[in-house]
Amino acid sequence: MSNVSLSSLLRIARSGLLTQQFSIDSIAANIANINTVGYKRSRAEFQELLVQAQQKPAPGDNRVPGQAAGASISANQRMFSQGDIQTTNRDWDLAIVGDGFFQIQMPDGTTAYTRDGAFQVDGEGRITISAGYIVSPEIVIPPDAEGVYVGTDGSVMVRRRGETEPQTLATLSLARFNNPAGLESIGNNLYRATGASGEPDVAQPGTGAVGQIVSGALESSNVDLSQEMVDLVSAQRAYSLMTRALKVSDDMLSMVNQMRG
Repeated sequence: MSNVSLSSLLRIARSGLLTQQFSIDSIAANIANINTVGYKRSRAEFQELLVQAQQKPAPGDNRVPGQAAGASISANQRMFSQGDIQTTNRDWDLAIVGDGFFQIQMPDGTTAYTRDGAFQVDGEGRITISAGYIVSPEIVIPPDAEGVYVGTDGSVMVRRRGETEPQTLATLSLARFNNPAGLESIGNNLYRATGASGEPDVAQPGTGAVGQIVSGALESSNVDLSQEMVDLVSAQRAYSLMTRALKVSDDMLSMVNQMRG
């Protein structure tokens, strides 16, 4: 069995500290967003570092190819499992049951995606998210509208003043991704498509593999507080262990230096 130098132990402990700190930060973000509409929890994933992955071993490193060299972050994966549906009875609170994302037009002309259906109507009658970005396709509610209803198929029906029956004004479409975990988070509960996520499949709700819309309801976050607390305790214990390993290695190096002196 090959010997591992003290400097190697220091590097392994350091990599462990960094990965566990990242895991704790990810868990903290999940807990902080437990009440955020449509929020999807993230999970830190790690991979083992091996000597053979290094171009050149550090001086004094006695490890052989294939021997452990610590850990690193491989991904911070979003878990897009369905959140609970909570009834709000607000006209523009919309929840998606199943796969799919609402499409949001960004100021630069690109399209972002979200599961947060807490929409609003701006001064021009357009449907927007809380940040003011417009829902795509753009829907403008007439000023004389007295009743609004969104069907499970995304049809937006409006009853105008003086009319007894609602009329279909427009239809909301949803975007579905083959690999939603590949989406990039850009803040405000919005995501951007990437090469990993693939191009979106835009379709009417309830058709194909696209989910349906529930009007007057919101999707809760999919964060399980009890599981997050278990993961937090595990990560904190691992962090504490790495801290002790770092201190022991440092103490041993100090003793060696004193003996040489």
